[in-house]
Amino acid sequence: MKQGFTLIELLIVMVIVGILATVSLPKYYASMERGRATEGIANLRAASDIINARYVINGNSYTHVGVATATSNGSFVAGDFTKNQYFTAPKLTLIPGTSGSATITLSRTDGSYTLKAYNSGGDLQYIECSGDTALCQNIGMELSNGKYQMKFN
Repeated sequence: MKQGFTLIELLIVMVIVGILATVSLPKYYASMERGRATEGIANLRAASDIINARYVINGNSYTHVGVATATSNGSFVAGDFTKNQYFTAPKLTLIPGTSGSATITLSRTDGSYTLKAYNSGGDLQYIECSGDTALCQNIGMELSNGKYQMKFN
């Protein structure tokens, strides 16, 4: 009677497991990044909700949103209303020459891509992804006018 496995049988099983791992690991990493990107998108939406509420309170103007402290370059760093594990803190920038437009930017801590929310007239218009185009496409952004975007209006 035969007991155990032969060397050939063990090698065949190891090759099959290796092929399965090779196929599944990129999908696993991609789904993990989509989960991390959800944090960034949620942070941008929370920051947009706050500044858009302040826009209405301040008489339709982003000039004094009141949720941030000014920095030396004229931008604002948002307060403690977001959870930042994989991304930098949201940074608010007023678009020059307009009182009704502002952007909120945050970057992935590993520097692979940046997310930017465009707000106009008290509404979040779209979120744009720049940097690693494969990652931008993987996290659900659609190519529009040469840029990866997620539109809301």
